[in-house]
Amino acid sequence: MQHFLTPREIADAGKRLHQSDIPHSERGVRNRAKNEGWADNQKLARKQQGAKGGGGMEYHISLLPLQMQRALRSEMGREVTVANTKEDCAVDIVKREALDTTILTARQRLVMNARSTVLLAIENVRVDGGYSRSQAVDLFITGTVDFGLEIETVSAANDRKGGSRVISRSTLLRWFRFRDGTGIGALAPKATKERADIPAWFWDFLKHYARPQKPCITEAMNAYMSSDKRPNEPVTYTKIRYLIGKLGNVEKHRGREGSLTLKSRQAYVTRSTGDLLPTCVYTSDGKTFDAEIQHPIHGRPFRPEITAVVDVATRKCVGFSVGLAENAEGVVDALRHSCEVFGVPAIFYVDRGSGFKNKRLDAQLTGLMGRLGITKHHSLPQNSQARGIIERFHGSVWNPLAREFATYVNPEMDRQARQKSFKVTRKEQRELGASASLPSFDDFMQRCNMAIEVYNAKSHSSLPNRMSPDQYWQQHVDNGFEPVVVTKSESNDLFRPYVKRKTRRALIEYRTNEYFHIALEEFNGDYVLVGYDIHDANHVWVREIDIVDGEEEAGRLICVAKFAGNTERYVPVTMQRLADENRAKSRKKRITDKIVEIDEELRPHRFLEGQVSVPMTPLNNEPKPDFVDAEYTTSINQASASVVGTVTKFGTDLELALWIVENPDDLQEGRCEILRECLSDPSERQLFKDQGVDVERLTTIIQQYK
Repeated sequence: MQHFLTPREIADAGKRLHQSDIPHSERGVRNRAKNEGWADNQKLARKQQGAKGGGGMEYHISLLPLQMQRALRSEMGREVTVANTKEDCAVDIVKREALDTTILTARQRLVMNARSTVLLAIENVRVDGGYSRSQAVDLFITGTVDFGLEIETVSAANDRKGGSRVISRSTLLRWFRFRDGTGIGALAPKATKERADIPAWFWDFLKHYARPQKPCITEAMNAYMSSDKRPNEPVTYTKIRYLIGKLGNVEKHRGREGSLTLKSRQAYVTRSTGDLLPTCVYTSDGKTFDAEIQHPIHGRPFRPEITAVVDVATRKCVGFSVGLAENAEGVVDALRHSCEVFGVPAIFYVDRGSGFKNKRLDAQLTGLMGRLGITKHHSLPQNSQARGIIERFHGSVWNPLAREFATYVNPEMDRQARQKSFKVTRKEQRELGASASLPSFDDFMQRCNMAIEVYNAKSHSSLPNRMSPDQYWQQHVDNGFEPVVVTKSESNDLFRPYVKRKTRRALIEYRTNEYFHIALEEFNGDYVLVGYDIHDANHVWVREIDIVDGEEEAGRLICVAKFAGNTERYVPVTMQRLADENRAKSRKKRITDKIVEIDEELRPHRFLEGQVSVPMTPLNNEPKPDFVDAEYTTSINQASASVVGTVTKFGTDLELALWIVENPDDLQEGRCEILRECLSDPSERQLFKDQGVDVERLTTIIQQYK
C-alpha cells in the first residue's frame, strides 16, 4: 500500500473519490500544505523518491482529512484484493496448463471424462437445434430436451458428495471456458490433498532407522526420542510410518541395505554388443561347482572350481578349465585353449579376483597379457551386473549341470536329501576308501564338455534371430571374419610361465632343481628368462632379456636346459609336485598340533604322588605256558590258500581280495569286515590296485553284501 503521495496524486484522488474537503488541483493542494505546515514534520513530509523525481515534496496520507484517509485506504484495499485475485487466477491457469493427464488419479480421470461427455452432449444439441451455447446450457438446466446422458455420468461430472446431479449454469459455462482455453485436461478437478512437505526432524530420525541392522520403526523411534535432537512437536508411530511410505522404494532402503543389494533396485545401463566381432572381448570368471565329485587324486568328495571363458560378441563358450581353486594356472589353461582353438582376444574383461589379478598375467616382462598383446579390463568391485554375460552363462550351464547329480549341495536342495547324501558318501569313504555315490572326475569332465556343446548349439535370446552361439560365430566366419590363432609351437612358448634368474657356470637353479646347458656358459652371471612347465620338470626354456625403449623384453631362445641333478633329490621336482608337498606338510603340521592339544586336555599337568612297583617273579616250579602251536604257525605261513573241510583259508588279505573278486558268492560277514577295513586304508587300497585287484568291482561286491 502506498503511504506517501505527491500534490498531484492527492488532487487526483480527491477528484476521483469525490472528496470535497480536499482541493482538486495540484496548486490548491500545495497552498493547503503550505498554509497548514505539512512540511514542518520531517517524518510525514519528504522529497519525492523513485520514479517520481522532480525534487518536489510528497506527504503521508495521515496529513489528509480523516474522510479522505478512509476513502484512500478503502480504494487501496480493493486494489490489493483484485491483484491477489488476478494472481491466484494466473497461478490456477498455470497449474491447469501444466496438468498432464497421464499423471491423473483414477478419480480425476473419471470426473474429467464425465465433464467432457456432458459438454459434448450440449454441443450436439446446440448444433442440431441451431441454438447458441447459452441457450443450449439453459435447455440442459431446465431439462426440456433429452441430451442422452446417463444419471451416473452427470453425477460423476458434478463431483459432489452424495452424487448430486444439479449443475449450475455458471459451472457449465466455466467448464466450457476451461476446455476451450486450456484443453480437456483443465476439466479434471484438483487433487483433494496437496502433498505435504516432509518435516526436517524426519531426516534426523532416519539416522536411527537407516542402519544395516534394519531396526523396526518402534526401535528406531525409541532411539531417536532418547537422543539430543528430538523434536518439539509430538512424534507418533503412525506419522513416521506415513512419512516412510512417502519415500521412494529405493530411498526407503538406503542405509538399511548395502550398495550391492541396493544396486539391484536401481536403474542400470544395458551394454550393446551388436557392433562387436568375435574375439574382440573375452570375459571370464570362476565358479565353485554346486555338487560334490571324486577328487582325482585321493577320491574324497570335493567341489571343483570351474573357470570359463565366453566370447562377448557371440556368447560362445570358447574354453574352460577345472581345478581345485580359482588360481592363475586355471585361468591360463582356460585362456590357452580359447586362444589355440578360437583366437586371441583384444580385450580380456574379468573381475579383480586373485586368479585374474596376479604377476602370472600382469608382469611387465613375463606376464601373459603383454606377451599375447591382450588388454585386460577389470570390473568394479562388487559389480557383478557389469559382467552379466558370464554370470548368465553360469546360470545356464553349470547350475543345471550340478542339479543332475545326487550330491547337489546348493541351499535350494532339500535339506533332508542333502544330509542323506552327505552321510552316505562319508560313510562309504570311511569304510571302503571310496564312494560309489560320487561321480568320478572323468565322468564329470565328460558331462562338462557335453554341457558346453549343448549350450553353444542352443538358441540365445540376445542374439539376432535367436541364433545359437555356434551359428552366430559361423555367420561372422562366412562374412569374412578370420580369428588370430596361435600355433602349437607358439602356444608352448607363449603360455609357459617365465621367471627371471641368474646363470652360474652354465647352470640355472629353479625350485631346488638345477638345469644345465653348455650354451649358458657365455651368460655366466647374467640374468635370463626361464620358462617352465608346471607338469614337467625335466626341461626349462631359457631366453635372453632385451632392452627396448628402456624396458626389458623377452629376447631370443638361448637353449632348452635339461635337469642335471642337485643335492636334495635324484629326480626333478615339478612345480605342481612341490606345491602339493608343501601343502601336505602344512596339513600334517596342523593335524599334529591338534593331536597334541587333545592329549594335553586328557592329561592335565598335575603333580601326583606315586609308588615304585616291584615286578612279580614267577615260581620256579610253575610250568612255562606254551603259546605257540607249531601246526597252526605252519598253516599261517603258507603262501597260498588251503581248504580245510568246507572252509577256505587265506594266507594274506591280498589273496582273500583276489578270491572274492572271482567268487563273490563266498563273501561272508567276517571276510566282508576284513576287506572293508583294507579298502578304507589308502595304502592298502593302492596295494590292491598294484597287485591286479579290481578295486572297483571289489567295492561294488562289498556294498551289495547284506
